[in-house]
Amino acid sequence: MNSKVLAVLASTTAIIVTVSLFSSCGKPEFDNQAEEANAAPVPYPGFRGQEFHGDKNFANLINSFSQGKAVPTPWAGYWWPYTQNGIAAGTYGAGLSPAGKYDAARGFTQAQRWEVENHGTKDPKVQGWWGHCNGWTAASALFPEPRQAVRVNGVTFEIADLKALLTEAAMETGADFYGERVDFGQDYNSPKYHDTVPDQVFLILTNYMGRLKQAVLLDRYTGDQVWNQPLAGYRFEYPKPADYLGADPRAPGVYRILLTLTLWWMRDDVAPGVQTPPFNFEDTDLVESRALKMELWVDAPIVFSPDGKVQSSGSVIVTRENDFFAGGAWRMGDGILVDAWPDYMWIPYSILKPTDYANYYVDINWIRDHLLVPGGRDDTSASPRPIDPAPSVRPSAFPSNWPNFPLPTNPPTSRPTGLPTWLPTPPPSEPTSRPTWAPTPGPAIPIPAPQPVPRPQPRPT
Repeated sequence: MNSKVLAVLASTTAIIVTVSLFSSCGKPEFDNQAEEANAAPVPYPGFRGQEFHGDKNFANLINSFSQGKAVPTPWAGYWWPYTQNGIAAGTYGAGLSPAGKYDAARGFTQAQRWEVENHGTKDPKVQGWWGHCNGWTAASALFPEPRQAVRVNGVTFEIADLKALLTEAAMETGADFYGERVDFGQDYNSPKYHDTVPDQVFLILTNYMGRLKQAVLLDRYTGDQVWNQPLAGYRFEYPKPADYLGADPRAPGVYRILLTLTLWWMRDDVAPGVQTPPFNFEDTDLVESRALKMELWVDAPIVFSPDGKVQSSGSVIVTRENDFFAGGAWRMGDGILVDAWPDYMWIPYSILKPTDYANYYVDINWIRDHLLVPGGRDDTSASPRPIDPAPSVRPSAFPSNWPNFPLPTNPPTSRPTGLPTWLPTPPPSEPTSRPTWAPTPGPAIPIPAPQPVPRPQPRPT
């Protein structure tokens, strides 16, 4: 498939957005990226997304996996912000923190102290947006939800404590990573805003979650804010023959079909001890959703049977231009750019230990052996000690409300070699007919800068 033609097609597909910038987080205000980087160094570097390898036949996937959900359901939780001392916060434990209880059961004091110094208010550059949403997101996908308190070495760990410790342990994970994170700035024409292309999203959801029942994680904020959430499920409306657009006159060998996708994700602004019910493809106090419209591209005609089922098709197209992908087009004619398609998607598969970013003293193997056992299992090699109270919270020297930094920290799997390199050419003229609900090309719409808004308080259960 000619990547030049496909990328030109992607660049000429009109996306007209109605901008209404609202969120429960803001961003720090700096004059330039260098100043931002010096004042608020991010915990780890950006990633370049990999290409999906798996079943790409559209007919097979839409007929077998038009909807899917993770099994078990990822659990709702809390993001444990640094400005509250992370998991050394005593807010939800009557003045005792998860890290403090962990220290007491193991007979040392390092975990709580490390947390305050590195994930808390003793960090002289701590920002209001720093937190543990990436750790919670990964933990909710990798571990079953704690359902009862356990008692180990005389210390009672409530459900909130167990979730907090799992969240901390999962701050760095090995993962398959798709898309590239939008960093600082507000260049809405940047390829990073558009590199999580519809064809790739379709393949990730149908293969990972539909076929394998694995949790898929995403940054649900398209722009430069970061909102990691675990997907509970997805649903593609089954296409009708009228949704098939046929061959595209601008790109020989490309056949287009319109799809509507609904994504459901778990929330991280709830009480940390909340219990998550099974997911049933509906919004609840713990689950939010978003609907997206897209144009999917395949490399051969799509044939419908007389009863309206997709009978045969080609493969879904994903092609690369340098570090970014082309394949399909988002049709967010009435959407909001920052609350549109995912900025990136990732699938965690292992916890990396030891690390420099997760709390060094929170040992996932000890947690597995003693805290994830029903009722708990004492550690006879430890000398338990009294629980130290949670440290006080100091005000941040850099108050801001930028959301939590997100990424898994290991590189993705090897990238393919021999990738096409080309220079774009002027796009061909638009086809004479367009689907009735597709936006028509229009002038660029100026987009105002987001304004900081305080993050909502945890919702009571």
